[in-house]
Amino acid sequence: MKYQIALVVFGLACLALANPTARVEEEIYNNLDESELINVLVKFRRADTKSAWDRFYGLKLKTRDAILNAQHAILKNQADVVQADVVAVLEKTRIAGKAHRLDQLWISNELIVRDVDRETIELLRNHPDVEALIAETFIPLEQVEEGETYDIREFNNTIQNQWGVVNVQAPAAWARGITGTGITVGVTDTGARHTHQFLSGTYRGNNPGETHNYNWRAPNNNAGIPSDTNGHGTHCTGSASGTGGIGVAPGSRWIGCRGCGALLCSNFDLLTCGNFMACPTDTNGANAQCNRAPHVVNNSWGGAGGSTFYNEILTAWRNAGISGVFAIGNSGTNCNTAGSPGDQPLAFGVGSTAEANTLSTFSSVGPGPNNSVKPEVAAPGTSVVSASHLADTGLRTLSGTSMAAPHVAGAVALVLQARGGTVVAAHERLTSTALAHVSGGRTCVGRPEGARPNNHVGYGRINVNAAA
Repeated sequence: MKYQIALVVFGLACLALANPTARVEEEIYNNLDESELINVLVKFRRADTKSAWDRFYGLKLKTRDAILNAQHAILKNQADVVQADVVAVLEKTRIAGKAHRLDQLWISNELIVRDVDRETIELLRNHPDVEALIAETFIPLEQVEEGETYDIREFNNTIQNQWGVVNVQAPAAWARGITGTGITVGVTDTGARHTHQFLSGTYRGNNPGETHNYNWRAPNNNAGIPSDTNGHGTHCTGSASGTGGIGVAPGSRWIGCRGCGALLCSNFDLLTCGNFMACPTDTNGANAQCNRAPHVVNNSWGGAGGSTFYNEILTAWRNAGISGVFAIGNSGTNCNTAGSPGDQPLAFGVGSTAEANTLSTFSSVGPGPNNSVKPEVAAPGTSVVSASHLADTGLRTLSGTSMAAPHVAGAVALVLQARGGTVVAAHERLTSTALAHVSGGRTCVGRPEGARPNNHVGYGRINVNAAA
């Protein structure tokens, strides 16, 4: 009898070892103490994204649409298979009255569960397919310096080309017919005022036959119409794709994803936006159409340096010919202040310059990981005038590397229109034709600010007319 009991106990112990409970970050329980419903990310034991990536790379596809569609199909199929039972369990609880929503991160084979309660957390914790439950974290939206505000009507609805647009020599490219026609710019930010006088004509969702589907996503609440309660995203969108002299690529079309709120950027929303840009969906996150993906994505956000949390998305973007442009940060001009994801190898990092072609006082400085040169280039970021979220005719002045990055996103659009080719080739055109800026005599990791490249402005200030 004792022998039989021992066998049963041993069997139960083995079963427990075979199906251990998932690791749950302590912050999840702290969050539940403060709120009845929270958001969590589910990591799976059998995610095995490597085999999915290997199948994709084995295809050796050539066309952009084929790459976009195959990458999504293979990775999403892998995610669907691995996540099937957990999704089924969650669907049953939702039908039974739970309020949660799901966002599948098909690139990394993870699952975001929004508005989940304590009971469901325990259900997930004990599911044999779940490896870990990860808490939502937040990155502060880059602080920008506010300047003057204007109204277009004060100037008879006409203004001059803004200094940053002129500084990067965009008007000279426009004169040659290079305005970004045929190129789509994605903007992951606080949203955008799509009715603004200088943005409405370039918002792809306003094109004939278009709707907000595949052109707008707000993962935090599935809002069906673009909006912006902060203004940061509207301003950045204007500098990339605005008309009226505020944008570098006024012939391009823009789409948006709200990865940031008024003050903070949720890592869950940013990850969802990264997946959306690789294969756009309707405003509810369903019915994907990968051929609607943008050619370049502006990211005027970032956190502390050295983080790799966005690298799988950067890989998927690069595979599909999507340029990821990132502000390098506003932590000042001391060495080793470059932020992530802008400091990562597949991100095109952007520093900021002032109108006198000097490094902006707030612009963060490299190097990146393994002493890599960061940022790659610099662009106008001090006292930049662009669209305001407060009125369809409003303009405002902001300063930050957030303002520099969209100048580069617009420049990538011009280069891609003029020359086609790969993202790598477009980036090389911008770095090889960049101009020297006025050096402040500083040095980081043995690279003087006046050298090319260096860790203050990379290869220098962009010259889009020469690059295109």
